This record gives sequence, structure tokens and C-alpha cells, in this order.
Amino acid sequence: MAQFITNIEETLPALRGDEFTRTQSRQWSSLSTALALAGMMCIPILLSYFFFAGQSLRLDEAQSLWQSSRSATDILTIVAQDVHVPLYHELLHFWRLYFGDTITAARVMSLGFYLLSIPALYFLGKLAYSRNAGLFATFLFSISPFMNWYGNEIRMYTLFTFFVILNQYFFVKIFKGEANDHVWAGYALSALFGVFSHYFFFLNLAGQAVFYFVRRGVFPAGSFKRFVGTMVLVVAAFIPWAWYVFHLGTAGFQEPILPVPTSVNLFSAFSQFLFGFQNDNINTFFLSLWPLTIIFALVSLRHNKKLQLTTEYLLITVVVSVALAFFGSFIVTPFFVSRYLIFTVPSLYLLLASLFTNYSPRFARAGQVALAALMVVMMAIEIANPTTPVKENYQEAVNYINTNATVQDSVVLSAPFTVYPVEYYYKAPAPLSTLPEWNEYAYGAIPAFNPAQLPQQVKDETQNSQNVFLLLSYDQGYEKNIKDYFDSHYKKLYEQNFSDDLNLYVYQIRYGTSATQVSTTMQ
Repeated sequence: MAQFITNIEETLPALRGDEFTRTQSRQWSSLSTALALAGMMCIPILLSYFFFAGQSLRLDEAQSLWQSSRSATDILTIVAQDVHVPLYHELLHFWRLYFGDTITAARVMSLGFYLLSIPALYFLGKLAYSRNAGLFATFLFSISPFMNWYGNEIRMYTLFTFFVILNQYFFVKIFKGEANDHVWAGYALSALFGVFSHYFFFLNLAGQAVFYFVRRGVFPAGSFKRFVGTMVLVVAAFIPWAWYVFHLGTAGFQEPILPVPTSVNLFSAFSQFLFGFQNDNINTFFLSLWPLTIIFALVSLRHNKKLQLTTEYLLITVVVSVALAFFGSFIVTPFFVSRYLIFTVPSLYLLLASLFTNYSPRFARAGQVALAALMVVMMAIEIANPTTPVKENYQEAVNYINTNATVQDSVVLSAPFTVYPVEYYYKAPAPLSTLPEWNEYAYGAIPAFNPAQLPQQVKDETQNSQNVFLLLSYDQGYEKNIKDYFDSHYKKLYEQNFSDDLNLYVYQIRYGTSATQVSTTMQ
């Protein structure tokens, strides 16, 4: 795309002769860039409209809706008990007040920040490298399966990415010697909003700190004092929030259990950044190519011999951020998740765009087309595949319960936090409960599962029921215990899988209605 635009710009002046002045040429360049960016912004909009907007609400999205449905002050308390910061939830709260309390309206806010990130990334790429590199990186960003997935999720990840891009833009301006008071103000404000969009924004700041001390000589005089002043402002603003979270002492109680990462998780994250969520066979193929990819990158860097400052900076931010998240998962607690590292995606795409500039135009153009085509194919596979990423079909599962459960039945969920997406769709007259028993409005953690208490809890939730609808998802290590108990004590009438790891089982508790009548009714 970038090369195509360049060819047009070079051809038109020759056809028109002196009629094209330098001013007119610059105007045409600005117009063509604007049109290209507008076209790139249309890609996520169309993908959202035709493929993503109509998907079922997922667990994380349901939590965002539940949290943002409270008052602005209550949101602070609720989010402080989670593992996130409150900016996104506060914005979503007021967004829903003005634009409607629907899944589509909430997803549009995430899509909006994704769309704003597209021109922001172009200007960062143009500043860091060139117009063409910025356009190509931005094109990859617009067709990215990974970014389009989270661009349509009711979560903070596109807001987070947007502030990282802005912050990096001002940081690059500073070490390129283009800093003034407005640039420093932009850097400080983007950092301030950034740390309240996601905790991992501090990893971005850590990468910048490493680059500053490695390349301190390229920064203008007085930069150190300004950086210190900015960090004092950010820390001073963040300390009250950190104190509040520490004071409550309940952060993370509602989060699913995360495994300790392995080297496979590390390389899979980069594969997801480029090609989205794929099945094991495709992932294995891409993982096998990583040694060749690394060799290609090293050869490209050697071909250039001396790294550009912006390349050093982007490499450091990616490496430092990923390394801190990976090794921190061993030292503190597992928190290495690809979506938390989404802020490194723009830097990764810019680095890819810069690699192609080390080769002849013909080879570079072929490589760019091949990479873009592969990402488009992977996008199509991601959309078509029902399990990658996991499309949590709570909507269909709950609609089935709504149609078949009566006031004489009961509905039991596990893991307990899956009550969030279920409640959004739930309209059946049967009482709704969880195993382990949990009140989502109560202060504190979800109670731990106790096998010895399971019989009494099941009795409490089902003793007056004709049938029980048991919906199991997000296995927290005790799902088999629950299912085995129901299988051994009650007659199973029906079961259905609605999506990966989302299974519904119907059991007959009392025998006032024959199994044949119940089964026929449900089908």
C-alpha cells in the first residue's frame, strides 16, 4: 500500500510537468495519506459490523458491564478489588449513560479507541522512520487479527494501547530534539492517563527509563529533571489509588487462575500479535518458524550495521516489557497474558516495517505483500474457527435455559464468577445460584471450594427443585468434583456443549415428572 501511494506521487508530477509545484505535491501527499488512513480505519469498522459485533457476551466483558453499571464512586471500590485500574470503567460508565446500555454500544467505545490509535500510530511511525514505514505499520495494525479481536471487546486494552502510542510519540520527539513545553506536557499527560488505563503501562515507562540511561547523551539538556518531574507527578497521582487497593487487600479475588508461563507461552504471544488466535496445529507451525524469523531479523540488523535510535528504543521497550512480565510471573505471581502485553504490538509492527527498509524495493515490496496477505488469511481463519479464540457462547446457553427452566427448577453455575455473563441474558423464573456458594455483591473473596461442604451446598440450592440446570465453565480445578457428584446422585436428562469448556447438564432431582416428559420438553 505504501509503495503504491509512493508510485502515484512520483508518476503524477511527471505527467503534469511544471503544473505540479512543490506546494501542490505536498498537498497531494497529505491528501493521499489522509485517504489511506481513512481506508485503514474502515477495515476494523467493517470487520466489526459483519463479524465481531454480534458475538455473545464473554466473561471479561460481562465483568466490565457489571462493574461500570455501579455509581462512579462504587466503581472505584469494585475495581480496586480486581486487578485493574479505574479509568476505563469510569469512562464506560458515562459512555453507557449517553449511548445506551447495550453490548454493541459498549463495544463501540473500545472500537473507537482502536480507530484513534490508527492515525496515532501513523504519526509515530512517520516520526520514528518515514511516511512509508508509518503507513505500512499502520496497515498491519488495521488488519491485525489480534487487535481487531480486542478492538471489539468491552475491555480496556484499546484505551491502554492508544495512550502508549501517544506516550511513545512524545518520548521519540524528546530524544529526537523536537521537544518543547507542549511536547513535555503531552508526555506527562499521556503517562498520567496511561497508568490509570492499565498497570502494565509501568512496563512501558520502565523500557523508556532503560533507553534513557543507555542513550542519555542523545537527550536534550535538562531532560533528566523533566523526566523526574513527570514521574513525581505520575507517582503522586497514583499513590492514593495504590494505597486504597492495598487498604482493601482484596485485589485479584475475582480473577481466574493463571498458569506459570513457559517458553511456549512466550513465543505464542508474539505469534498471536501477528496472526491472532489459531489452533494448535497452526500455532505449532508458526512456532517452528521462530528460529528462522530471528535469523532473518539478525541478518537485517547486520545489513544495516548501525541501528537507528528509534529501532533501539522500540526494541528495548518490547524486550524489557515482555521480559519483566515473563520473569515477574515466576518471582511474584503468574500474570503473563498476551492481552496484557497488547501495548507492545505497535512497536512490533514498526520494527517489522523498519526491517523491510534494509532490502531492495522489489524484495521489500514482496515481503510486505506476503506478510499482509498471511495476516488477512489468519484473520479469516480466526473468524471462521468457533474455538480460536474461544467464543464463549453464553448467550445461546442461557437462551436454552430461559426456554426450558421453570419456577420449579434451579440453575447452578460454576465457576462462581461466570454469573456475570449469565445474568446479562438470564430471564428464566428458576432461582440462580453458584457452586461454591457466592454472593457477588458481598465484600471479599469468592469462597474456596471445599469438597466436604459440597453435599450440603447442593442440597441447599436444589432441595425444592424438580430439575437442576448445571452450567459449567472456566474450570478452577474443582469442576470435575461438582460434575461427579451430580452424576452419582441424580439422573442426567440432557447435556450440551455450547462452546469450548462451556457445558450444560440437566439433572432430575425429584420424580414428580417422568424423565421422558422432561427430556421431550427440553428438546
